[in-house]
Amino acid sequence: MRSGSIKWVIFWVTSLGNFIGMLDFSSVNIALYNISQTFDLPVSTVQWVMLSYQIVLTSLLTFFGRLGDMVNCRKLYTCGFLIFGTGACLSYFSINFFMLLFARTVQGLGGSILISNSFSIVSSIFKGRQRGKALGFIGAVTHLAGMTAPSISGFLIEAFSWRAIFLPSCLISFTAVFLAARVIPAGHVLKKMPIDVTGTLLLMAGVASLLFMIAETPSWGILSVQSAISLLPVVFCLFFFVRHENKTKAPLVSFDLFVSPAFLFGNLALMVSYLAMYPNTILFPFYSQGVLENSASLTGLLILPFSLFYLITAVTTGTLNPQKRMIFGMLLLGTGLLLFTTADQTTPLAALVVMQIVMGVGNAFFQPSVNTAILNATPKDSTGMASGILSLFRNTGIAVGSVISVGIFETYKNYLTDQGTAAKEALLSSYHFALYCGVGFALLCLIFIIKSISLQKKNTREEKKA
Repeated sequence: MRSGSIKWVIFWVTSLGNFIGMLDFSSVNIALYNISQTFDLPVSTVQWVMLSYQIVLTSLLTFFGRLGDMVNCRKLYTCGFLIFGTGACLSYFSINFFMLLFARTVQGLGGSILISNSFSIVSSIFKGRQRGKALGFIGAVTHLAGMTAPSISGFLIEAFSWRAIFLPSCLISFTAVFLAARVIPAGHVLKKMPIDVTGTLLLMAGVASLLFMIAETPSWGILSVQSAISLLPVVFCLFFFVRHENKTKAPLVSFDLFVSPAFLFGNLALMVSYLAMYPNTILFPFYSQGVLENSASLTGLLILPFSLFYLITAVTTGTLNPQKRMIFGMLLLGTGLLLFTTADQTTPLAALVVMQIVMGVGNAFFQPSVNTAILNATPKDSTGMASGILSLFRNTGIAVGSVISVGIFETYKNYLTDQGTAAKEALLSSYHFALYCGVGFALLCLIFIIKSISLQKKNTREEKKA
C-alpha cells in the first residue's frame, strides 16, 4: 500500500475513536428518560449516567495525552478501544443503576485515551496543508456522530430498549481493536520519563469538582451558599496543581507551551467557541418542538444541515490559511446566531435550514483551523501533551457551554413566567436571550483569535530583528 494511502487508513481508524466517543455521549442524552423509568429514579439522579462519563473522560485527557508521548502509541490506542468496548458491554448488561455508573466510568476511561491522542496521531502523520485538511476531516467525523446519534438511538430505543444504544459502540470498538493493532504507528517514545501521579490526581479532582459545581449550580442558584462552598475544592485543587507542575521534573502539563500566543489564545478561543455555539445547539430543539410544535423527527432533520454542511465545508476548505479561516468562521457563526434571534412562530422551515447551514459552515471554518494553529505551535516531542490539553479545553467548553446555555435559558424563562408571560412566548424570548449571550461569547472568542494572531506576528518580527 502506498504511503499516501496508509496515512488515510490510519486516519480513518483514528477517527473511529472520536466517532464512538461522540456517538455514545449523544446517544445517552436521548435515553436518560427511559433509564429513569427502568430504575425508577428522578432525571436529576440519572443525569449522572452522562456526567460520570464526561467527568472521567475530561479529567484524564491531559494525562493520557502526555502518556501518548511516553509509551507505544499503537498499544495505548488499541487499549483505548478495548476499554471503551468493555464499558459499553457492561452498560448493556447493567442490572442496577450503580453498575451502570461504574460501566460509564470505564467507558470514560477508554474514551479519554482515544480522544486525547487522536489529534496527535493525525498531526504526526500529516504535514503542511494536508494537516489542516485531515484535522477538518476528523472534526467532520465527530460532527457526523453527533448528527446520527439521535436518529440511531431513537430507533434502537423504540425497537428494543435503551440498553441497545450501547451495541454500536461494542461492535465498532472491538472491530477497531484489531484494526488499530495493525495500522496505528508506534510513534516516537520518550523513555525513562516518570508518570506524574500527583499532578494527575490533582487535575482529576479539580476538573471533577468544576464539572460537579457547574452541573449542580442551576439547582442551587448562582449566589447560593452551596455554590460558593463547591467552588473551594476547585480553587484548591487547581492552585496546588499549578504549583506542583512548576516544581516537578516530569510535569503532566508543561506551562512553557502556554508561552506561545497561538497555543494559549487558541485553546481559550476553542473553549469559548462552545459557549458561543451551544445556546443554539442545545436550545434549538426546545424552540422547534415547544414553539413551532414540530415532531422530534422533524427537529432532527432541521438540525441535520448544520452537520452536513460542516462536513462538506471542512473537507473542501481545509488547506486555506488557518488564521483567516478562524476569523471568518467565528464571524459567520456569530452571524448565524443573530439570524436565529429573528426566528419566531411564523419563520419558514426553509429559513431555519439556511440558518443552520450558516452556523455549520462557520464552525467548519473555525474548528479545524484553531486545532491546526494550536498543534503547529507545539514542539514535536510534546504533541501528545498538546493534544490532551486541546481536548481538555474542548471538552471543558462543551460541558460549561451546555450547562450555561440551559442555566441562562431556564433562569430567564422562569423570570418571564413569574411576570405573567405566556409559556410559549416566555420560551421563545428565553431562547433569543440565550442566543444574544452566545453572540457575546462569539465576540470574546474573536478577541482571543485576533490577540493570538497579533502577538504571533509581533514575536515573528522581533525574532527577525534579533
